[in-house]
Amino acid sequence: MRSILPKGESRKRRSIAVRAIACVLVALLALPFAGCSASPNATGGTAGSQEYTVSVSLSGGSGRASIASPTTIVKDGDTYTATITWSSSNYDKMTVDGVDYAPVNDGGNSTFEIPVTLDEDIAVSAETVAMSTPHTIDYTLYFDSSTMKKKTGDDASGDSPAGTASSAAADFHNADLGCGWEPTGALQLEYAKHFTVDEYEGGLRLICISNGERFLVVPQNAKVPDGLSSDIAVIRRPADKVYLVSSATMCLVDALDANDNILMSGTKADDCSVGGFKSALESGAIAYGGKYSAPDYERISASGCTLAIENTMINHTPDVKEKLQKLGLVVLTEQSSSEPEALGRVEWIKLFGVLFDKEDEAAHLFNEQKARVEQTSRLASSGKTVAYFYINSNGAAVTRRAGDYVAQMIELAGGSYALDDAQTASTSGSSVTLEMERFYATAKDADIIVYNGTIDESVATLKDFVGKNALLSQFKAVKNGNVWVTSADMYQQMTSTADIIDELHGAFTGDDASDFHYLRKLG
Repeated sequence: MRSILPKGESRKRRSIAVRAIACVLVALLALPFAGCSASPNATGGTAGSQEYTVSVSLSGGSGRASIASPTTIVKDGDTYTATITWSSSNYDKMTVDGVDYAPVNDGGNSTFEIPVTLDEDIAVSAETVAMSTPHTIDYTLYFDSSTMKKKTGDDASGDSPAGTASSAAADFHNADLGCGWEPTGALQLEYAKHFTVDEYEGGLRLICISNGERFLVVPQNAKVPDGLSSDIAVIRRPADKVYLVSSATMCLVDALDANDNILMSGTKADDCSVGGFKSALESGAIAYGGKYSAPDYERISASGCTLAIENTMINHTPDVKEKLQKLGLVVLTEQSSSEPEALGRVEWIKLFGVLFDKEDEAAHLFNEQKARVEQTSRLASSGKTVAYFYINSNGAAVTRRAGDYVAQMIELAGGSYALDDAQTASTSGSSVTLEMERFYATAKDADIIVYNGTIDESVATLKDFVGKNALLSQFKAVKNGNVWVTSADMYQQMTSTADIIDELHGAFTGDDASDFHYLRKLG
């Protein structure tokens, strides 16, 4: 086990000292066992150990940091030791089960070796020195045993170091089709970090998603290459028999004029605010196939659907995904909600452009949004601090992490998010629940409040808002009459990101709000 050394020493000296201590411990433990050897084998572990690669997911923190996945894990008897490589060089300590671990590398992105278990949430913390003072942030790791692959030959020589956040795609990007074909190009992405697209001859496209899923998108009349890797699912292009469960991406489909490619939806017409898609649901052109956790399997099977597009909620019901696959559907789990940047979410329209054979249209739509967002972001800052939250049934405030795409939209609009990384640190997810007393202490002086009406539609007036919790009347923004509420449909409007940011900017600077759609001032 590696223990943390004094911070005054360099990483190199700490790494050398840690390895020396580990060697002494190994030697001492080996003394009682005659004939046993702890000499390294070809894979870098001890005799009898074996290296694997395994997919690992990270939740918690601000959403800005990521870790390399898949990563290396060493199995030695019943114990597992994983290599954790961060997308930053600023982590100088990890803590697992009360034990501190130091980085094992000298220079580059912070890398740790920690004990882990498989198929269960592992609570860890990491200390970052990226801020003015060191901060410890809680995270949750999850190692999926179903993705484990033994490392042999050249694979066992070691992993490439993870890049910065801008090259996080390298952590999951795997362009090897298994049949010897080489990419001829790649789809250029500017903001999205959670998918890649490689191009091959004959119009073939390989989609890699950050959860480890891979899909080969093949033109209708093209031949699927022989010897394709077994983990790659095939989707015919354009996808035209789709069960679209991810409600946040309905706007992407609608913007691409691809509603005719959707057979069934996980959203009812009454719950849809995307114009063209809603009309298709109302007319019956798109049928309701049941929500993500309770699909109408019989109807979906009878419809002939071949592709289900889910969001990350499907991770809570793995049996549903498995049953859809048994019915013959390919299941693609989009990760747009995991994107740390607002334009990263919007850039998922390029993945849908690949699926529906509308790549040029997707690029055009993305560039339009990008240009407008960049234009607004260049305007002078309002200098206003902004709190964004809603009150849950227990009277607690549910806010977003600093660095989350909502917080970033506030920053792009010229505001300053009222909470920082340390104040919104938690163990999982993008939402952070804070007891009202704690939230009051951190956000009471915010100049502006934006109440999340997407989740809580019960707030129509300032009286409704203050009635949620007595402490709300003491907030600076309430006293100054600067409280806004979002429309209920805002989360379904990814392709209106520029409009939403424009309205936020208007709210921060006192513009006329009479024609606003996504924001309304409470009076």
